[in-house]
Amino acid sequence: MVKIRNFFFVLTAFAFLSGFLAGCGGGPDEEQLKQLADLKAEVEKLQSDVSKLESEKADLQKQIAKQDESIKNFNKLTDAVKNCK
Repeated sequence: MVKIRNFFFVLTAFAFLSGFLAGCGGGPDEEQLKQLADLKAEVEKLQSDVSKLESEKADLQKQIAKQDESIKNFNKLTDAVKNCK
């Protein structure tokens, strides 16, 4: 009999708390929706900026690789000239 009372008490408390929690959420208001839209727009802009900067980084890395290759070729030529003497 005590187990049934405890079970009933727990069940009633759970129903009360779940009803209380469900009733508290009134949903987002207009200001919150505007803030969300603004944040989404900012995220899109930042992602666009990141993509652009990654593209610039790739271009700069290509330029660095070309310069490194030019330096290697120059060093080979200078070594060849030094060895001709």
